[in-house]
Amino acid sequence: MSATLKYALVSHIKMELMAKMVRWKKVQDALDALQFLPKKSAKTLHKVIKSAANNAVKVANKDMNSLYIQTIDVWGAPKLKRIRFTSRSRISHYAKYRSFVRVVLNSK
Repeated sequence: MSATLKYALVSHIKMELMAKMVRWKKVQDALDALQFLPKKSAKTLHKVIKSAANNAVKVANKDMNSLYIQTIDVWGAPKLKRIRFTSRSRISHYAKYRSFVRVVLNSK
């Protein structure tokens, strides 16, 4: 079973750091590890993994204890381009980076 999150307001590089930490782990171990990390990407990835686990339990009738994370795919999404007004009638450009995340679970 899988779950996908599109347009998460976290850069794909920061999200990939959290994804590397929990790849190939059991779902419960991954959720426990991500729950107490002080990162926005950890909280976002926690929600996606929990959603995928609930999909597996409710739709495919899998046991929560036998699930593990098979793949976590993270890739970049389109940027949000913004401007900020500064002194002397000038503007500064900046971008808000977003990411796509797909979590695929499998059972042993």
